[in-house]
Amino acid sequence: MNTTDSAHDLSALPPQTLRDLPLPLRNIGIFLRHRAHVDGERPYLTFGDHTITFAETERRVTELARGLSQRGIVEGSRVLLLLPNGLAFVLAWYACSLLGAAIVPLNPQLKGALLEAQVDDAQAQGMIVQDSLLPALNTLNEATKRALPWVAVAGHAPNHDRTQLYDLFEDLFVPGADDPALPPDYRRIQMISYTSGTTGPAKGVMLPDALTFTSACTFMRLSGMTRDDILYSPLPLFHGLSSRMCALPALVLGAHAVIDERFSASRYWERAAHCNATLGYVVHAIVPQIKAQPPGAFDRAHRVRAIFNAAHDVEFEARFGVRTLEAFAMTETSYLLYFPYPERVLGSTGRAHEDWELALVDDHDMPVPDGEPGELVGRPRKPYLAMQGYFNQPQATLEAWRNLWFHTGDLLRRDAAGNYFYIDRKKDRIRRRGENVSSSDIERSAAAHPAIAECVVLAHAAGAGEDDIRLIAVLKAGCMLAPAELHAWLKAQLPKFMWPRYIEIVDTLPRTGTNKVEKNKLAQQGLSANVWDAGA
Repeated sequence: MNTTDSAHDLSALPPQTLRDLPLPLRNIGIFLRHRAHVDGERPYLTFGDHTITFAETERRVTELARGLSQRGIVEGSRVLLLLPNGLAFVLAWYACSLLGAAIVPLNPQLKGALLEAQVDDAQAQGMIVQDSLLPALNTLNEATKRALPWVAVAGHAPNHDRTQLYDLFEDLFVPGADDPALPPDYRRIQMISYTSGTTGPAKGVMLPDALTFTSACTFMRLSGMTRDDILYSPLPLFHGLSSRMCALPALVLGAHAVIDERFSASRYWERAAHCNATLGYVVHAIVPQIKAQPPGAFDRAHRVRAIFNAAHDVEFEARFGVRTLEAFAMTETSYLLYFPYPERVLGSTGRAHEDWELALVDDHDMPVPDGEPGELVGRPRKPYLAMQGYFNQPQATLEAWRNLWFHTGDLLRRDAAGNYFYIDRKKDRIRRRGENVSSSDIERSAAAHPAIAECVVLAHAAGAGEDDIRLIAVLKAGCMLAPAELHAWLKAQLPKFMWPRYIEIVDTLPRTGTNKVEKNKLAQQGLSANVWDAGA
């Protein structure tokens, strides 16, 4: 790899430097070479029953980079990943990084119009898909499929697909002595991550190397992570928690990361104990699910000392013998608020990150005094620590950065000591099963039903920082449609985390003088007496 000879000098760096890397060192290739050289036989990643060492990871990534180069992947290219948790995801991610290309990880639950929109928007030069997710490709229109230069299948593609339609992922690995890696450049876009943000269709967030390594380095500081920690995450790799905050910090420090295919509330502690984990990962929504489990043999029969990202919960800590770690981060910015381990203030999501200038502002971007709620805005003190824009959406980028501050859309308050306390979301973002859900995505899918005249979707508070999804629909004249029928229809169109819990059929929707639906009024009115509840 052309990652400079100084890569092998990383062993001389003090631990605190690895937790706040200089910008020129923020490069996956540098650490792949370094770990293969000094920690080659140490275990790095475990998926299921398979563990791969640092040396084997470096070899496989380099071979894949050669193969991708032969398929036309160069600096600035984009490669779509429709992959579940597994080794293929990490190898593809790192191989693209060596070539200066960006991965575009897609939610494996997407299909139909939602998947199509992101595939079309990404304008990728190739795609890697798991064999089990091939049916999702069949939900794309022919023009979208034809626009992809090539598709490689991880796993076992059907024989007719293998020769007629798709490459095999394993065929992309090319042994050899040549070095495909480009010199490091922290400004390169490493990943385009689609996030629904507040409202509207999902936007592709362009993340440079400098930003992704901020996620890794800050996680090390907020968790007190060392190279002897074993990280356990059952969260999806296409999200930042398992990728930029688990696999990547493990690469930087030389630690072992165990990533499960999916989350199980009943087996969380059993799985953590099985792999001797010392640090665990959750999202706020799944903490109540773990707490709701009956007492079990593994509640304390584990080595986990802390879990992230969970609101401080002393009951949870007392029962399971762990420390809950909380921080505030966004895809567009990485961490804005955190406490260095083991410091914390109960109820607070952290203090301002050293690399960011932060403020709380009102609707006119004027600062609010301590103790008063305001929208969190920020701007980085170093270059390339924030997203480099929303892909193909310059107007949305300008709006997010209005008045030269990035606007998070989240309301917080700050005390006199500089501790920040989260209050609520400012707009219509729905937080469901750990996902940020765009109400307009669900509205478009529901409006496609032949009996629906119009509809709106809004959040209904479910507690623990989570929302249930509420759908209110008006039927076309002369049409009949039961809420249960609509729910069954939507289940075939949407991933599970986007299924509405509450459905109401009404005659009209309240509107403003400019004919906009008054979502605020509907939210204030609450659920109607005739609401249908899928959870009942």
